[in-house]
Amino acid sequence: MWFEQLPIVGPVLSAVTPPRVKQAATEMEYFGQAPLQARPTAPTPVLGASSRNEVPIYDFTSSGKDAANFRAVWGALNDVVMGGSSEGAGSIVTIPEEDGGTCARLGGVVEGQSGGFVSIRTRNFDSPLDLSAYDGVRLRCRGDGNRFKLILYDEDDWWGSIAFHAAFDTVEGAWLDVDVPFTDFQPVRRGEAVPVGSPDRRAMRTSSVRSMQLMLSKFTYGMGDLNPSFASGPFYLEVSKVSAYRGDAGATR
Repeated sequence: MWFEQLPIVGPVLSAVTPPRVKQAATEMEYFGQAPLQARPTAPTPVLGASSRNEVPIYDFTSSGKDAANFRAVWGALNDVVMGGSSEGAGSIVTIPEEDGGTCARLGGVVEGQSGGFVSIRTRNFDSPLDLSAYDGVRLRCRGDGNRFKLILYDEDDWWGSIAFHAAFDTVEGAWLDVDVPFTDFQPVRRGEAVPVGSPDRRAMRTSSVRSMQLMLSKFTYGMGDLNPSFASGPFYLEVSKVSAYRGDAGATR
């Protein structure tokens, strides 16, 4: 594959390397995909105290514990790793105290003509995260009106594993509690939905979550399924908490 030819010697890139190739190499290095580099992992999230059938997985507010460790766990993964030209990055930003004080932000510019996705993803967890006692994932988030995706992985195979995608909508400028039931997640492999009836199609193992990802893409569940709200240009998604939930608490879908 093309990324196997990136001019990398350890973490050092050639001064004549094109900027987009440098960006792709930097993103892959973060996840341990550069030659001769050990694959780094992230601590398995420790579920917080239960409240109203909801337990925090990541809390990026100023009163939480995850904002300080954000850069050690979450990294950018954009379409430049496939030859695209989008630019997205994650960071912790300050917001009004009544909204939590701080939050994680995915922002940048997405280009739909070549690639068409931007994301932040966690490194693989040290050990599986068991969410089998819960019904789904809840996001406390604010977006720009785009349809985004939450992606979960239940295998360590970084390139070849099935990824489980679930789309959710945002309302421009509004903080929402968005419930994403596990039953909404659809299996996708290398950008293509795994079709019904395929021997490779299976349900997600919620007892073995190994990584998670937040993405804006021009596709919803596969390359034949366009995201109806997608447009090239600037975008943002802010997330203050990622939680597991039980039951139906009436959050937005």
